[in-house]
Amino acid sequence: MPENSVLIAVDAGKTKFLIGVFTGSLREVERHRIAVTTATDTLAALESHIARLFARHRVTGIGLSVFGPLETDLRREEFGAIVGSSEPQWSDVNLPALLSRRFRVPVHFDFDVAAAVSAESRHQTPASAGFVYLSIGTGIGGAFCPPPGAAASDPGTRDDPPQLGHIQLPRETDDTYQGSCRFHGSCFQGLASGRAIFGRWQVPADELPAHHDAWDLQARYIARACANLVYSSPFATVRVGSGISQVPGLIARSNDYLRTFMNGFPETLCRETFGSDVIQRAVTAPDSSLIGAAIQVAEGGGFKFELQRL
Repeated sequence: MPENSVLIAVDAGKTKFLIGVFTGSLREVERHRIAVTTATDTLAALESHIARLFARHRVTGIGLSVFGPLETDLRREEFGAIVGSSEPQWSDVNLPALLSRRFRVPVHFDFDVAAAVSAESRHQTPASAGFVYLSIGTGIGGAFCPPPGAAASDPGTRDDPPQLGHIQLPRETDDTYQGSCRFHGSCFQGLASGRAIFGRWQVPADELPAHHDAWDLQARYIARACANLVYSSPFATVRVGSGISQVPGLIARSNDYLRTFMNGFPETLCRETFGSDVIQRAVTAPDSSLIGAAIQVAEGGGFKFELQRL
């Protein structure tokens, strides 16, 4: 990487976009935040912010983490686009194409949860056999580390992250909220995402005090989802990222409920794993996806949108 040059990382979320400026050694030197409004206005603000960064810095590439589903088949014209999103206004928006067309530098992109896993895996202990990563924010997504297909010779052919936010959960008996997911209503995302918390309580999650009843209900939904994940995957650790992971006491309460729901079975899984609980706060939270976006452009990871496609 040329001296005095920088990388730009973009974490494109459903309520905010974060733009980070990183050195080649992945030291963050600048950050900007864009509140998501309409897709048109948000994209215009994104272009404007990045254009100002290009005017002040020598930028060698852009890394992008974005919520899915994404079209990752290189053979399709829609490669890079958001497809069939739970956010209708973002369906068919192609952020990698937009940034490539506008700034004429390599754009490496990936699902937000896959980018987060690339950041979080830097903190993998040698004794660990991998983990499930859950992002619980405006929506809910997840990925496995290592992911399915990780041994494939062509990283572009790896499997897309699973749709863990849409696993089915029983509604808690004291919860009358019908769910926020436009596809499934009361799936995990529909019951426990930031959007669901607002829909149920009419208060944004970041404005609810730590002692609010919302967090006991949230802990139960997280625990039920994590029980499903450890029973159905080879991993005994679930790392929870994004903003909701920062709520004081939520991770500990979720672990308490997980032990109750699993009821001691199997004993080997319910013991503390390597001295820690099954559910853990992600080491890089709440910035996992932004850091992952920087890593992928620095190291050539994720999917690359080629300029000649335009």
